[in-house]
Amino acid sequence: MEEELKMNNQNNFTEEIEDLYRLHYITKKYDHIVEYERGAWKLFEPSKFIYAYFAFNSFYNFDWEVSLKNKKLTAFPKRIEDGKEIEPSEGQKYKAMIDFIFSKVDKNDKDLFVKMIKGKDPIDRTIETISRITPDNRITESERENFKKEFENLLRSNEIKIGKFKNDIIRFVYMVRNNIFHGTKNTIEMSEVFQRKRLDIYSNIIIAVNELLFKVLEKTTDFRPHEKYSLSTHF
Repeated sequence: MEEELKMNNQNNFTEEIEDLYRLHYITKKYDHIVEYERGAWKLFEPSKFIYAYFAFNSFYNFDWEVSLKNKKLTAFPKRIEDGKEIEPSEGQKYKAMIDFIFSKVDKNDKDLFVKMIKGKDPIDRTIETISRITPDNRITESERENFKKEFENLLRSNEIKIGKFKNDIIRFVYMVRNNIFHGTKNTIEMSEVFQRKRLDIYSNIIIAVNELLFKVLEKTTDFRPHEKYSLSTHF
C-alpha cells in the first residue's frame, strides 16, 4: 500500500511537471506574429518575451528543492513577521530557482545554456544591439551598464558567473518586464526594430533558464519531455 502511494505521488508529480513543460515548449518552439494590416502578418518579439516571462514567472513560484522532496509542486511558504504573513519577493524566488538549477547541471547543460542565449546572430551584432538600450526612468544608468558588461562577458567567455547572472542580467530582464507590463513601454516603442531585437535577446535568456530547469527535472524525476506538443492540448 505504501509503495503504491509513493508511485501515485510520483506519477502525479510527473504530470504536474509535464503540464508546466507544455508552457515552456510552446514558448520555445512557436513563432509569435501579429496582423498589423488585414492579411499582413509579421513576427512580434514582444509577444515572445511576454510568453517566455510568463512561463518563467510560473516556474519560479515553486520551491523546487522542496517540490522534489515532497514529490509535489510546492509554492514558497510565507513567513510571519510582526504578526503579518510576508511572501518572498519575486527576486528571492527567481534567484532560488536559478541556484537550484545551477547546483544540478553539468558542462553539457551549461554549454547548451550559453548556446541558447547567443541565438543565431554573431556575437558582435548581438552586443551592438544591446549597446543601443535607451534610457528609462525606471532603470538607472549603472543597472544598464552592468547588464551590458556582464552580458558581453558571458557571450565572449562562455563562463556563467551565477551571482552576476542573477543580480545584473536576470534582474535587468525583470525590470524590462515591469516596464512592459506596467506601461512604460508602449506598443510603438516595442515595434522599433532595435527594441524588437533586444526583446528577442531577453527572451532567449529567459527561455534558456527555463530549458535548464527541465533538463534538471529530467535528471531528478521521472519526467521525460515528448518531442511535440500542440496548442490544443491543455490550453
